[in-house]
Amino acid sequence: MSNGRYNYFDAEFNPEQAGGDELLILITGEVFSFSVIQLESNKVLVWGEQYPISELLEPSELNMILLADYQNVRIAIHTSSFTIIPKELYDHSQITDYGQFLTKESTDTILLNKLDADNYVVFKITEELSKCITNLFDLRSVYFAGKAWIKAINFARPYTQPLYLNVEGNLLQVLYYKDTKLAFYNVFEFNNPEELMYYTILTANQLDLNLDATSVILSGNITHSDKKIQRINDMLPKVYFNQTHVLDLPSGFISHQILMLAGLSLCELSVAD
Repeated sequence: MSNGRYNYFDAEFNPEQAGGDELLILITGEVFSFSVIQLESNKVLVWGEQYPISELLEPSELNMILLADYQNVRIAIHTSSFTIIPKELYDHSQITDYGQFLTKESTDTILLNKLDADNYVVFKITEELSKCITNLFDLRSVYFAGKAWIKAINFARPYTQPLYLNVEGNLLQVLYYKDTKLAFYNVFEFNNPEELMYYTILTANQLDLNLDATSVILSGNITHSDKKIQRINDMLPKVYFNQTHVLDLPSGFISHQILMLAGLSLCELSVAD
């Protein structure tokens, strides 16, 4: 038995009639979360988290969810092995060469997404993960997780040039826009709240930001009482959770916790060509 759990299950969901629904999956390390979205209403029907990726290879607990015939399936993968290429420098014939910038094994799979209007991202997934995904789905359904997050942020972006942070497991994503253009994006692995704070300050210093005056907008699998972010809450004066609603969420949902999955629903249906 895994530690996975359903956070929400709407009785309206019928896996035998899922043709009008979409399955979203977010893979972080060795676990994944997922959501089923009713496309006509943009409504969340099912949400679950903390399921092992082995469940994708041999579905048991989620057999009913994973084997349904959906209109669309989109999968986002967290990885710290990626490189961003500005559109004006991108050459499709050089994808193999771009992959040389990544820390990878010979059996890894190199994938490509258009990150935003001005940039492409090349990233890798392991052989094990590739087998788990292709057991049920197509690699053409796979997106760089940062792309889904950026889509969600750009859906509203109600703040004035803040520093965006997203925390999933031990991965910290940091994003900064300047004059509507992507100025900084990176992923850091951290082991404790001190390291999370260190990477936040390091990025702010690189960008010449005054964190006493700059809003820090948080999202991810975190809460107000989460020890991982207490240092940020204690030390910085302008820290807020992202309140953007991309999907129609059930009562009691915390929008910032499902923001990346929600942003995945905004990604184009075919990856970059």
